[in-house]
Amino acid sequence: MKNVIIYTRVSTEEQKEKGFSLRHQKEQLENYCNQNGYTIMAHFEEDYSAKNFSARPEFQKLLRFAKANQNKVDSLLFLKWDRFSRNLEQAMRMIRELREIGISVNSVEQPLDLSQSDSKVLLAVYLVIPEIENDKNSLRTIDGLRKAMKEGCFVGIAPKGYINCRNSDGKSTLTFDPVFGPLIQSAIMEYAKGIYSAEQVRLTFLKKGLKISRNGFLGILKNPTYMGKIYIKPYKKEEEMIVEGLHPCLVSPEVFEKVQLILKGKYKAPVRTLTEIDQALPLRGFLVCPECGKLLTGSGSKGRDGKSTYFYYHCTRYCKTRHKAIEVNALFESLLCEMRIEQEQESVYTSLLSERFSERHQDKQTLIQSLKREEENLYKRLEMAEDHLFEKQIDASAFNSMKTRIDNRLSEIKIELKEMGVKERFFEKHLKEGITFLKGVDTVYKDSSTELKKKIVQTLFCQKLEYHQWYFSTPTLEESIKTILFRDRRLERLRIADKKRNTEGVVVI
Repeated sequence: MKNVIIYTRVSTEEQKEKGFSLRHQKEQLENYCNQNGYTIMAHFEEDYSAKNFSARPEFQKLLRFAKANQNKVDSLLFLKWDRFSRNLEQAMRMIRELREIGISVNSVEQPLDLSQSDSKVLLAVYLVIPEIENDKNSLRTIDGLRKAMKEGCFVGIAPKGYINCRNSDGKSTLTFDPVFGPLIQSAIMEYAKGIYSAEQVRLTFLKKGLKISRNGFLGILKNPTYMGKIYIKPYKKEEEMIVEGLHPCLVSPEVFEKVQLILKGKYKAPVRTLTEIDQALPLRGFLVCPECGKLLTGSGSKGRDGKSTYFYYHCTRYCKTRHKAIEVNALFESLLCEMRIEQEQESVYTSLLSERFSERHQDKQTLIQSLKREEENLYKRLEMAEDHLFEKQIDASAFNSMKTRIDNRLSEIKIELKEMGVKERFFEKHLKEGITFLKGVDTVYKDSSTELKKKIVQTLFCQKLEYHQWYFSTPTLEESIKTILFRDRRLERLRIADKKRNTEGVVVI
């Protein structure tokens, strides 16, 4: 009596177009085994379309079963040769692999005696014909996609900031993602200023909810989709091309071209001559209005004598916020004096910060373990969803929706884990550099040019400042700076106060 494994496979496309049925294949194989007195040791059913054996989960289970029972299994049976493979080279390789463990391979409806040399010619015909049909279908698909792209259709997965949709003519295109679209737009515009590096912009918007890797952000900056175009790769004798898309743009072509020049290092920002007002208002661009939350600007006004000029930081809206620049600047310099670390305190702070780093490392490890557990659970949920799809408990639409949500969260977890790894490696180094920087920060600031003063403020404060009569407030500080400043003392001229405003501009603390 012969012991066999039966294998059934069908792709979704074939089910729709040719009416193949997994149940029909199984019934035919079972009838064949009953008629010939074969014992079915296992049945593996593949409701999954994949060209390679390695990409078929059920076939991989079949292989493991066959190797574990190689002295008991005699043969692997399927209905037709194209159910086994549509690729001659891969099929021959798998036949040899199974033969090495004593298992023969054969089709019920197209049986061949592979010990006979002539049978190999017929096997090649059975396998090559479906492979040729696959190649023809592939070429027709590519030609169809390229034709659609030349007409401005977007045929792939929507890039971040967009959502796949169809227009009124039923053509595949894109529309704005209401969540990530504005963030992507602002990030590109910020980089286009030519002030900050791509990594600085990415980290800034990471805090605002735009979770994306370093390479992913560079890809966004280089993607012409965001200026309303479609990029078409070179194919055969056709060169690459960029055509007008049907979708709306997030940034103008002028901004996109400027970004490309900055990325290539070919953009030269116009040299701006500092005026008297720039020198008198070094904190302009870093102060926000305590009433409406908008950035304060600044200006000068003549005194009664008509000669002296008095400078002010003030709001551009209806708010009455107006501060004398000389008082604001003086308070800020006093704050820097307060932040200064004396030479003899350096070793004490280094010791304290090493202790803090150790505590922080333990907290970070707990969070990492939590994220890894969530990642593992998501993979289990995805596997369960695949099982439900195969068992027809959910349809393809529900599965795709679930898979998209899970894949998005998995991407976010990978980015979070990567970011924590990077921060962990450089945290202690940044703390030591921060101590060195703060040792003479007040003196350096006073003696610096207006441009350097602005860079010092950017280094110390990751968020904007609010001016009050006796102190400044800010929502948060970079963790290394915060750890140094507030570990063993209290600053009189700086307070951490996270304020939020509702849609009417009312401050909520």
